Amino acid sequence: MAVTRPGSSVAAAGTTPTIASSTQSAVLAPVASLPAPDAVAVRPLRDAVAIAVPAEDGTGLALFRRGEVLHAVLDRPLVLDLAALRGHPVFGGLEALPAGEGTLLRLRLPAPARLAARREGASWVIEATRAPSPPELGTLRVVAEPGPPARLLLQGGAGGDVSGGIVALADPETGEPLLVATLRRPGPGLALARRLPELELLPSMMGAAVLARSDRVALRPLAEGIAVQAAGGSLALGGATGREPPAQVVAMTRLLDLPVAPVPVLMERLRIQLLAVNEAPPLARGARRRDAAETLLALGMPQEAQAMAGLGLREDPRAREDARLVFAQGVAALLAGRPAEARGILDPMLPRRDEVSLWRALLGAAEGEAGAASALVAGAPLLLAYPEPLRVRLLPLALETMAMGDEAPAAARLLAEAGDVPGLDLARAILAEAAGRQPDALEGYAAVARGRDRRQRAVAMRRAAELRLAAGEIDPAAAAALLDQALVAWRGGAEEVAARRRIAALRIAAGQGAQAFALLDEATRLFPDETAALRPDLATAFAAALETAPPLAAAALFDAHPDLLPEGERGEAAVLLLADRLAGLDLPGRAAALLERTLSRAGASARPAIGARLAALRMEEGDAGAALAALDSTAADAMPEPVATARALIRVRALSRRGARDEAMSVLAALGPAGAEARADLHAEARDWPAAAAAQRQHLAAKLPPAPAPLGQAERMAVARAAAYAALAGDETALAELRAAHGARMEGGPLAEAFAMLTADPLRGVADLPRLQREIGVLRAMPSRLEALRGPVQVAR
Repeated sequence: MAVTRPGSSVAAAGTTPTIASSTQSAVLAPVASLPAPDAVAVRPLRDAVAIAVPAEDGTGLALFRRGEVLHAVLDRPLVLDLAALRGHPVFGGLEALPAGEGTLLRLRLPAPARLAARREGASWVIEATRAPSPPELGTLRVVAEPGPPARLLLQGGAGGDVSGGIVALADPETGEPLLVATLRRPGPGLALARRLPELELLPSMMGAAVLARSDRVALRPLAEGIAVQAAGGSLALGGATGREPPAQVVAMTRLLDLPVAPVPVLMERLRIQLLAVNEAPPLARGARRRDAAETLLALGMPQEAQAMAGLGLREDPRAREDARLVFAQGVAALLAGRPAEARGILDPMLPRRDEVSLWRALLGAAEGEAGAASALVAGAPLLLAYPEPLRVRLLPLALETMAMGDEAPAAARLLAEAGDVPGLDLARAILAEAAGRQPDALEGYAAVARGRDRRQRAVAMRRAAELRLAAGEIDPAAAAALLDQALVAWRGGAEEVAARRRIAALRIAAGQGAQAFALLDEATRLFPDETAALRPDLATAFAAALETAPPLAAAALFDAHPDLLPEGERGEAAVLLLADRLAGLDLPGRAAALLERTLSRAGASARPAIGARLAALRMEEGDAGAALAALDSTAADAMPEPVATARALIRVRALSRRGARDEAMSVLAALGPAGAEARADLHAEARDWPAAAAAQRQHLAAKLPPAPAPLGQAERMAVARAAAYAALAGDETALAELRAAHGARMEGGPLAEAFAMLTADPLRGVADLPRLQREIGVLRAMPSRLEALRGPVQVAR
């Protein structure tokens, strides 16, 4: 006879279970208060918190817990006298009930209390303890045998020769059939629960307890262990699609009860569960709402499941202690696309289960965590045993995360085991890319991009663009344009933020700083919570925009966002370049204003270079006093040598402009060879040609590359000036030396004719002086202009 109750999963399926075992189902009823004449006495032990239950050798025993009640099942019918236990502090509430062809002992004792058993003569000694099971007993291992026919085998350290009988009774919590396999001698139990479509393996302290959810389930003791099988065929080890999951999935531990059944069966189950919710008092609905939430998850209705679990947590004051309910609420929130509300998955009260680790990895994948791929490897196969709505929804995400996270071999194995689950084409394309099959990958991405799944379309478009960029088929600008299209395909969340950052980087590489800045600036408005994380990228794009945008537009951008200028050399170089570009448009005042505003917020290390450029601009405006003021206000004790030299040369020009030649000469004297060319200019202004010629030759010795290296424009000009000064000084020896050292390098380029004239045609009278002075004027003006425009910029860069 089967034992069921309304609302059980078996009743919900519309069937009456028949248990295929060697015993009949139990109808539990308390033993009469007066012991039968043939009753045997159960006595307490004096030296331990234990009792001795008379049972002849060969009587099997199983121990397990259901809720707050500990159960001991003996596989023989016994008539027990419990009178000796009255008043016992622990076993005083022990109940003895018939269980078909066996006997059930029940004791209400909250966790972490447990029972342990040993044989003493003709009795089983059952002890209440908190100590863990002795290591030598081990634990039952769950071994999946795919068959055919498929079945489970429970094996442990005790061996099959101690297997006892099979006792069938009604589960005290659910009313569903419960099959109990006993052991004739002390042996192992099952440490963790396992849930399969047709049954649940319950945790036990000794023996095995199987909650049957199908009328096909049977237990059978064998020499090699305890077989869990299905009458008339194979046991369903996984999904309802006919494809069984890998054998290791069966041994994985779970927390949620996610039934795998046809939709009509699940809907009937849900209807009965909702009736049970309505019948329960308001403060005791937590567990019933949890059961309904799990069924809703199995139906693929996460929003409704989250609402149901949330109601349970709010209504029932004890619900926060229900790990399954808290976990179900987090799982439903994640599936509903609300990862911020899925904190229940991370609750520290959750037990250590493979299923909990899987969902924590899935949450990490949804939030873009770097280690999500490796975390998924161990738990992802469990998805193959999930109900179809969850399997179809979660397998693509898991496989894509693993394939993109350097876990391609594990992803390939899982993909092969998944079979024809829809939505896996993107994962196949990613794995093709990982294997180096670029044409196959691009073909797969193109097919996914034509599909209807918006998230997968966006991922495929992005990966195809990156693959073509890496292969050199497109440049950064084209890749950014393709990624822009992918951005339209999928908006929102961490994926859009990451996509925008990547597009901005490509825009910067393509010289499109303004577009990169606009994209990231929009991102800070769309995702205000990401503003702090985006700020470094925004500052980089801002500097790039200052360097590449039209000068007036770049200046307006700086005026609008001066706080975004990056600190350090990048920001300094961007401002100096923008100032040069404005000066090149004959807007020295606008450039000077830009530099003055930058100085108000520049760091101590950047002020000297910016001050030098500002002073150079003031000199171009003819304001030597303002140039000296800019230098004085930005002076620092320690400066890079190129910056210090540039500032000194600008100071010399300003002092010379104001007539302070002696002070300018003292500044140049401190510079040594670096100030030789400026000294030559000052001597030439004073018409001291021998001194000018000597200073210019010192400059050539310090700055010119050794022969026969070619000379640049500035270097050719310096050589020509040295020849002019020597000619004006009448130093034919110096002219001959210049002709011998640089004649070949000066041929065929600018100033070649002037240099040849100065060094080959000795001056024979004052008639040539006007012509020579004109040449000297040209030679002096050109390098001075070049130094004013280029010198400080080169230092800053």
